[in-house]
Amino acid sequence: MEKVKNVAVFIDAENVPSYSAKQIFDLASNYGNVTVKRIFADWSKGSVKGWKDEVNRYSMTAVQQFEVQPRKNTIDIALIIQALIVLFEKDVDVFCIAAGDSDYTRLVRELRERDKVVIGMGGRNVNLGFVNAFNEYIYLFAEEKKKKEKGKKSPAPAQPAEKQELIDPTQKKDLSDIVDRLIDDNNGKAYYAQISMEMKQKYSDFIPKNFGCNSFKSLMEKLLPALQKYAVMTEADGTTMYLTRARREGRR
Repeated sequence: MEKVKNVAVFIDAENVPSYSAKQIFDLASNYGNVTVKRIFADWSKGSVKGWKDEVNRYSMTAVQQFEVQPRKNTIDIALIIQALIVLFEKDVDVFCIAAGDSDYTRLVRELRERDKVVIGMGGRNVNLGFVNAFNEYIYLFAEEKKKKEKGKKSPAPAQPAEKQELIDPTQKKDLSDIVDRLIDDNNGKAYYAQISMEMKQKYSDFIPKNFGCNSFKSLMEKLLPALQKYAVMTEADGTTMYLTRARREGRR
């Protein structure tokens, strides 16, 4: 029987909003048994008072760190020290770090160098190098817009706007390059499992959750309109899916 992995959650309360608490712990529980729950802030600040109810609701250990001098990253240092203590003193397989601060990049690298799985959680306005330091990076705050709009009247229909691409041009090109290479190397077949693995190695945030999907199959269904030169096929087992190059009309 496969061992259930132990998970540690570390939250920087000063740059993650309190309404993300449920999303953070729902996501963390997908990776195993959450045994460590620590949240860091200067709790004398009014800006983090929304977290106080969540600390009790999710049985977190709240760590107090007074700000000795303005803009001196005391919260970051406290979280990093505690994460390293947990690394060496506890049996933890997965570290979840909810923060939006690239100052944690070195910590993430150190954890991964010691064969730990490190999951990042935060907003979209973060440094790309920070995002790609993680095994996976999951964007939070998906409910922010809904909360702001709750109770408001529906606005008048907006004028048609230019359609926004689901992925940026760089990711789209890399995805296409990976698919082409896999097709060439695997007798005309680029399997979904291989595509997913290689894209996630390049982009830690290339995971279905970040595109509003529950599976890689659903994600590819969303992306295929932008990748018209490929066709979806299924192996004889009825479940293993892959891409192949689409036949062009008039081509024999």
